[in-house]
Amino acid sequence: MNEGITPLLMPRWGVDMTEGKVVRWLVVEGAVVHANTELVEVESEKAVAPVEAGAESVLRRRIAPEGVMVPVGGLLGVLAPNGVADADIEAFVQAFAAPKQSVAAMPTQDETVTALGQSLRLLSFGAGDPPLLLAHGFGGDRRGWSLVQSELARQRRVISVDLPGHGDSSKTIASASPEFFRDILLALMDALGLARVHLVGHSWGGVLAMAVAEQAPQRVASLTLIGTAGQETPVEANYIRDFLDAARRAEVKTVLQRLFADPAMVSREMVEQVLRFKRIEAADDALRKIAVMSHEASRRPDPAAAPSVPTQIIAGREDRICPLGENFTPPQGVVLHLLDRVGHMPHLEAPAKVASLINAHVSAASAP
Repeated sequence: MNEGITPLLMPRWGVDMTEGKVVRWLVVEGAVVHANTELVEVESEKAVAPVEAGAESVLRRRIAPEGVMVPVGGLLGVLAPNGVADADIEAFVQAFAAPKQSVAAMPTQDETVTALGQSLRLLSFGAGDPPLLLAHGFGGDRRGWSLVQSELARQRRVISVDLPGHGDSSKTIASASPEFFRDILLALMDALGLARVHLVGHSWGGVLAMAVAEQAPQRVASLTLIGTAGQETPVEANYIRDFLDAARRAEVKTVLQRLFADPAMVSREMVEQVLRFKRIEAADDALRKIAVMSHEASRRPDPAAAPSVPTQIIAGREDRICPLGENFTPPQGVVLHLLDRVGHMPHLEAPAKVASLINAHVSAASAP
């Protein structure tokens, strides 16, 4: 009876999310939808984003009304071809029980690992190898992945790491060179016993991920670059300088707003978190050294170079920090996803879309 029927469920964006609010439906009942069609916009405490269709179908029922709260895994709607009888749809709805699986039930590990003499803080969710390894950008940390990590962990193990000089990892760094951070990621994989990973890097983290893929392509199952800078897409000249020099709340807020298409996404909590981190003398010193070394690096990988592993690029059309530019053309075999109304932080501005794109890319790279 359930053949061809697909439930549309409330997603989980962020480790702490337990429910979401239905803001508005974007598609009417009876409409034919395609993969990645945005069906309904939902809101959590940290994000407002659309829920998308996974494949071509028909939106047969809108179950959750606008304005109501729905638990994670709860039924938002039902997708099914027109050939499925209305009685079968109704029976499915009546028999539906929300999945009991939660992030708390997933294998979870919050640990510290030593690699090349550096103490690295990790957060892992889910199970299955090869895992996803998430590398944050300059000045970020593992918590920046919170809106996508738990969603990705529904299908595989996902590991986010604080790179040296960031988050809760070592603040006194042995080196600030890109090669050192590349080797840190490889050493981390060794410490965790990981032969291969699917690498996801944001901004500076994407540069490091490209360097890993170039140095050891046999250890990278796939590569996802999000808002990543390279020779063809350099970092906006003044951003890093302004980020390092910002010392007051208003200054930090102004700088962070440049990361987003919608400046209102910069919350008070985000500003306070950055301020607390920047006030750690060793952290500020590490960031300044990294900024200098990254700028002076004689050679760095570039998103426009031919990849040695399956690669996709995710970028915001309104990215003012690392804009791809009108003339950017990805090399053959690389898929480029340009997201509307998104700036330099796609994983925070469009977490559902980014999680969907990563899952699809990893699945394709894992296929026989």
